[in-house]
Amino acid sequence: MRRLSLTNLETLCWIARLGTFTAAADRLNTTQPAVSNRVKELEQALGVRLFHRQGRKMELTIQGRDLVQRSEPLLNRLEDVVVSLDNPAAATGIIQMGVGEIVAVTWFANLIARLKQQMPHVNYEIEVGLTVNMRQKLELAKLDLAIVAAPVQSSRIATTPLGGVNARWMIAPALRIKAGKRRASVKQMLEDYPIWSVARPSHMYPMAIETLRRHGVAPKNINTSDNIQSIVELVANSAGIALLPENLAVGFMHKKRLVPLSDELPPERLEFVIARHRDQDQAVIQRIIALAVETSAFLGSPAP
Repeated sequence: MRRLSLTNLETLCWIARLGTFTAAADRLNTTQPAVSNRVKELEQALGVRLFHRQGRKMELTIQGRDLVQRSEPLLNRLEDVVVSLDNPAAATGIIQMGVGEIVAVTWFANLIARLKQQMPHVNYEIEVGLTVNMRQKLELAKLDLAIVAAPVQSSRIATTPLGGVNARWMIAPALRIKAGKRRASVKQMLEDYPIWSVARPSHMYPMAIETLRRHGVAPKNINTSDNIQSIVELVANSAGIALLPENLAVGFMHKKRLVPLSDELPPERLEFVIARHRDQDQAVIQRIIALAVETSAFLGSPAP
């Protein structure tokens, strides 16, 4: 038997994770023909077929699945030998990382700065988005890590808690004064004012809907945006009301541009995790997770 190439084994594992030769080529920064050639070299070295055509798709054979299962732990361990947790400065490569907006605009920059100090030769491709999209990309191995709102329920994803933030219903002071003058109830304010929320797939949308349900308010006056900072600005400019993370609203509260809608509405809790695909357990990944836990501004923050 010819000696096996680690590059070819790594390529096979990425095809298995991502599902297609083309996706593996993109992840490995090479071409689809190059990926095909690596698979052929593996098949020639082993004397077995690793893929068979199933309709328009190429599926792993029994021997192919067995080789992937045996190879992935070995490749991860080999990387840990080259880059140990005791020598993070030697780490190299590109980490594809997703992050939710609430984290992105608060303590995430501090995390990246610390990571670059400890692992200067590791580069990052950062994507800011909604949890539902991050989870799908983690499962498809299109992201290595993601910092998202919990829970993330998937047998393919492992998570580490990062703490959470309180969220409160907020309103501009001028609108609150008007409501006070007419002695409007919480239900009346929820009915009368436009409600703003992060778009429907977010974790905050169902939290807002649940508040309306508890007060018997039909969800007919809801407006959405995929940018939570724009929602903060809209509410501060008297365009409506919203359930907002306290850490994003606190500056506006200090400037008297936002106030709580009502003391009758208790704060909601939004928890966060750093998530990875269960196959991604290399030393570099573990270092990033550990630093995220150390850096998180959410750990230790009070629950309602």
